[in-house]
Amino acid sequence: MIGLVERYANGKGWNVGTANVVVEGTSDVCYLRLARDLWQRESNHDLFDSGFAVFEAGLKDDGGVQGVVRELQTLRQMASQDTASLMMERKFVGLFDNDHAGRKHARMLCEMDFRVKYYRDVFLLHPIMPASNGVLGPELQRRAEAQNCSCAGLDWEIEDFLPEDLIRRFCKANPGLLIREQKMAGRVHREFTRVGKGRLQRYVAEEALVEDMIEVIRLICALRDYLGLEHQSVRP
Repeated sequence: MIGLVERYANGKGWNVGTANVVVEGTSDVCYLRLARDLWQRESNHDLFDSGFAVFEAGLKDDGGVQGVVRELQTLRQMASQDTASLMMERKFVGLFDNDHAGRKHARMLCEMDFRVKYYRDVFLLHPIMPASNGVLGPELQRRAEAQNCSCAGLDWEIEDFLPEDLIRRFCKANPGLLIREQKMAGRVHREFTRVGKGRLQRYVAEEALVEDMIEVIRLICALRDYLGLEHQSVRP
């Protein structure tokens, strides 16, 4: 018997697992899958095993922060109904960019639904994604803020995990696509044009080696940790 989640996901073209991360857009998914593929070839570890899955909230204007809020609410409600009907238990968390919109909507989602908890059900990207040590919620939030205090206020997106030399080569080959840089405590957040973000994603897919994606691989391991999956043995 097919459950509500599976029926809904099939209509969206999502391949859901038992431990799922909803992200803002397709570029996030592409970077995470590229990191998974490169690490699997290097180490023979599949970071998407044990039911781990990641998918975008929607395409173009259907995605973004509003899409994560919408789909996370829908999926969690359906998953709850499926569990009550003795169907497969599935968990869904949301991952937001750490920018004004991401911070606002993550907070708003927790305020809208008291069952959604910050740093348990919704997470912000940080340069350092700390280990949970089995404890989520306020304690993990304190740990994340403490370990990233030197760059508090710095916006952060998945592209910011890419190494400096790879970004510089891309910018040299594609002038005019970088809008601005924000630097703090040795970390750099970059904003690209819409065309630039798409072109950067394709460039990374063609040029990146496993060492270029190490920070993204570590991000996946952190997400596995937060979802209660094995992460220590697969971590670089």
